[in-house]
Amino acid sequence: MKDFEKLDQLLWEVNSSKSKPDDNLDQKVINKIRERDRMKSTSKKRLSAVAIVAMLIVTTSITAFAAWKLLTPKEVAENLGDKSLANAFGNEGTLSINQTQNIGDYKVSLMELVSGRELSDFKHSAEEIFPDRTYAVLAISQVDGTPMPDPLDPLYDEISFIVSPFVKGQHPKDLNIFTMNGAASWFVKDGVMYRIMECDDIEVFADRGLYIAVMDEFNIMKAYNFNVETGEIKRNADYEGMNALFDLPLDPSKGNYEKAEEYLRTLSINQEKSDKGIINEEIEDMKSFLEGFVLIPESVQQIIPNEVGRILYIFDREKALPSMKSILKDAEIGRSDISYFDQKGIVIFSRDVDDMFEEEQVGFSSTAYLNENYVLVFSRDVAGIIEGKLYKR
Repeated sequence: MKDFEKLDQLLWEVNSSKSKPDDNLDQKVINKIRERDRMKSTSKKRLSAVAIVAMLIVTTSITAFAAWKLLTPKEVAENLGDKSLANAFGNEGTLSINQTQNIGDYKVSLMELVSGRELSDFKHSAEEIFPDRTYAVLAISQVDGTPMPDPLDPLYDEISFIVSPFVKGQHPKDLNIFTMNGAASWFVKDGVMYRIMECDDIEVFADRGLYIAVMDEFNIMKAYNFNVETGEIKRNADYEGMNALFDLPLDPSKGNYEKAEEYLRTLSINQEKSDKGIINEEIEDMKSFLEGFVLIPESVQQIIPNEVGRILYIFDREKALPSMKSILKDAEIGRSDISYFDQKGIVIFSRDVDDMFEEEQVGFSSTAYLNENYVLVFSRDVAGIIEGKLYKR
């Protein structure tokens, strides 16, 4: 890991399946993503791809769509070279949904869902622990009929979506496509983007209530509202972006409370182990980066963000020259972002905490502030208190 890269950046592994598509797919562009096998329960994750420009008007409608205009789920799986999954769709046990939501410029159709064991030709590493998987087929198109960009279009890499399961009663930041060992495959045909989402089996939660969400970036805390009392999850109507949400009509009798609780316990244990490893990794990265620098003990400050979410760090104010008064004033009132380093070690720093830490992130900030002689680093604890430290070469 390079110095001060995003410590919680998602790991996207391209074409990482243990088996490969048939040769007849050589002319097709098939995208496969494999997510990081863990997500900090205290940290929000964001997609690393470029986000869609925020939409000014967000409207939602749910209607049945004409299936003959789209590929069938079986055909979607066939186009992705997954013969076993193609055979699973359309058979007894699959859930046909066929609902469409229009969100801003896009039309999102949730077509079909199937759950079971060894349904796909492409084995996911998580199946060794959680052998049952769920697969959902979706189609995404533009409302005005403009074709979705194909791989040869420069806009292709600028348009990205995340499809995620949510469980009623579980905060979506804690249980989602990343924590549930998710993956996705997609392609564009005849102007329509077809996607298959897969994750650990969600049917065990059928007695609680389930959702499928579609986002243009992983911004759960803003895109959706979670009701702590009822456990319900709803779209945030004020969110300017893609935040489709489908309420799955699963048979509650397919739920298994004991199995679901055991699954949640296992996820929690794995999460704790992963978090410990990441914390150790962060510490080692920080030690490596600060090699050659010495901490100035009197520079250590505990900072609580003000009412508008900004932090203020000032070191050696007594040495500040009269010419620095305007900088100090701007920093104190939070008028603008300030990173001032004087050769004598005077530091004046003011910034929005959201620019330094991901939401609910604990640990070191992924960004340091430095000149040739000094380095200023920040960390945050579970109570939200930020600590600033200045190091000198």
